Amino acid sequence: MGVEYTPFATDTKTVQLFEREKANETEITIYRNGGKVHVISGTYTLIKPDGTKLIDAQPVTISGNSAFYTLTASDLDSSLVFGEGYIENWCLVLDQHSDHDHDFRRMAAVVRRRLYPTVYDGDLTAIYSDLADLRPSTLTSYQQYIDDAWWQMMRRLRIEAGGYEYLILSSEVFFDAHRHFTLYLIWRDFHSSLGQSNGRYMDLAQEHYRLYQDEWKRINFVYDYDNDGKADDANQRSAKQPVIYTASPGSRGRFRWYGRGRY
Repeated sequence: MGVEYTPFATDTKTVQLFEREKANETEITIYRNGGKVHVISGTYTLIKPDGTKLIDAQPVTISGNSAFYTLTASDLDSSLVFGEGYIENWCLVLDQHSDHDHDFRRMAAVVRRRLYPTVYDGDLTAIYSDLADLRPSTLTSYQQYIDDAWWQMMRRLRIEAGGYEYLILSSEVFFDAHRHFTLYLIWRDFHSSLGQSNGRYMDLAQEHYRLYQDEWKRINFVYDYDNDGKADDANQRSAKQPVIYTASPGSRGRFRWYGRGRY
């Protein structure tokens, strides 16, 4: 008799990023039926792009129904190749169906630096001073909306434009798009949860969504295409939309970033 398949969900938002020559903690949480699934035990494996194992079936730490593993700076030493193609494998024993292991695989990349957002609650209340008063009593900040907007933007950058967020050196260029998208998510949620007979919250949501789309089209940034930790050209900004080559792209890969920005 075969092993029963249950479509458990993980909390994976995008590709896992590990900064080289630093300690990096990675974690995974499993969900089913609206809640966390209790993890009994498990092991962690990290596979390199060439198929060899960098970390081989090491025990994980369990805390709060999540599994954790810490990669040391020596694990991620200077010999590792920067870029995509690394694979995490979490082999977990779950409280549900504990008679067999469950393997959860996630893509990972080794990078010089992560890209961090620049928006915080104060940037939202700078536009709407009453947002602090409107915030539901169950929340202490609007951080969940800020985070959700950020992850959606990073996935859009990868899927729509084919870019790698960890090669972008100028995080500030996402500020306006991120702020408008966050406000869109907030007002849309308020419309759904609180309701407004005159549609004010939905009008605000739609306004900020339009502004987000406008700002997204204008985004251009300083890019480190060859992953050497320096701007390719500090005085040349690249649009997020790449030029796709239909012939040989030369030594730099499938496409190169070009474009005119507003700077």
